[in-house]
Amino acid sequence: MASSVRTRALGRPRRLSLLKKDRKGVASTVGTIMALLVFLTFMSLIINNYVPAWMLDNERSHMNAVIDQFGQLKGDVDGMITQQRMTGDNSMKLYAPITLGASGVPIFASPTAGILKYEPQGSNVTGLTVQFSYTTTGADVTVSVNGGGKVELYAPNRYYVEQWIAYENGAILLRQTDGQTVRAYPNLDITKTSTSVNVAFTQIDLIGAAQSLTGADSVGFSLDLIYIDAQTYTVGGDHTWKLTMTTTYPQAWMKYLNETLAEEGLVSGTDYTLIGPTVLASGASIIGLTLNGCGQVTYNRAYVSMSLLTS
Repeated sequence: MASSVRTRALGRPRRLSLLKKDRKGVASTVGTIMALLVFLTFMSLIINNYVPAWMLDNERSHMNAVIDQFGQLKGDVDGMITQQRMTGDNSMKLYAPITLGASGVPIFASPTAGILKYEPQGSNVTGLTVQFSYTTTGADVTVSVNGGGKVELYAPNRYYVEQWIAYENGAILLRQTDGQTVRAYPNLDITKTSTSVNVAFTQIDLIGAAQSLTGADSVGFSLDLIYIDAQTYTVGGDHTWKLTMTTTYPQAWMKYLNETLAEEGLVSGTDYTLIGPTVLASGASIIGLTLNGCGQVTYNRAYVSMSLLTS
């Protein structure tokens, strides 16, 4: 009987020891779960709040930088034309960088890639035609010149607004889903006198091979002014000057032309006619401007070659 009592007495401490070990295991598990919950909450805060804000700022900064770079591109072309007109030297070649996409957030978000296209004259989505007649040796000579071309960056932003930026016919244009605008004007000067409407226009024709590139890195164009023809004409014939554009930025061009003509005091239907846009199967549109009662036209035509450099 005594032996049995001793056996039960010795067994009780062992059960208490096992119970204490179980409690320590539960505490460790609960602590691990709580740490994981804190970590997941912190990660969720970063992914849902900080990453979108960070990427929005990256994409907005990228678009601002690209507009500046397109401004440099326009400035370089205009500078080469000015140098050639002043010195007769067109040997200068320039480099214009373009940043394709916005940077990402390390680990959390990939960069936003952009698509850069170079579409020289002859494309079905961009083009320009100038038509007028001038008088020489008692006869009228008709001028009808086709050209144009554009450089365009498409930025399919995921956090900032989706945008297209283009250099076309000497202007910088911006397009997004809610509208279009001209950010830098072309070299077009229209003035009205008491007797006539005078025009000064520099047509920039982009030549070379069509190119396209996708990515988020920085690339650039090698710019080369091949030739420029500069002439001043006395308009003859019906005394009209006609400009026809094929463009994917018709609203921007229409607004610019309407505002420019109104500022110079020209009256729609009398001094000029602006028609369009007429949508084409390619997705581009055609707009047309006819100036009436033209007296003098200063017409410069520049041929610019652009080569896309990726390294």
